[in-house]
Amino acid sequence: MSRVPCAHACAVIKLLHGSVYEFVDDCYKLSAQEKIYASSMRPIATHDCPRPEALTVTQMMTGTFLQPPITKRPSGRPKKRRIESQFQSKKLHHCGRCHEPGHTVKTCQNPNPS
Repeated sequence: MSRVPCAHACAVIKLLHGSVYEFVDDCYKLSAQEKIYASSMRPIATHDCPRPEALTVTQMMTGTFLQPPITKRPSGRPKKRRIESQFQSKKLHHCGRCHEPGHTVKTCQNPNPS
């Protein structure tokens, strides 16, 4: 339907020693894309950019080139980054022994309330 052969069709075409590009619609080919964007695209001057074909091996090893970003995902479940509302109040704990706010029975400093 999209006039691009699927993977199975490409495998059969290659098995029969044919060219897959003959079965792709003309609108996807480079010649059609050049015709479409010929008037709207302007070339960029590259006077100070390194040319890859002119570089030697030592220049490639010592040169600084743009590396792809690290895309490894960390293991485990993603952490929730929840922004709490300014109107949301935090629960205030009351001690079950002395009934004072701010601590619980486990951390109560007053063992014998009167």
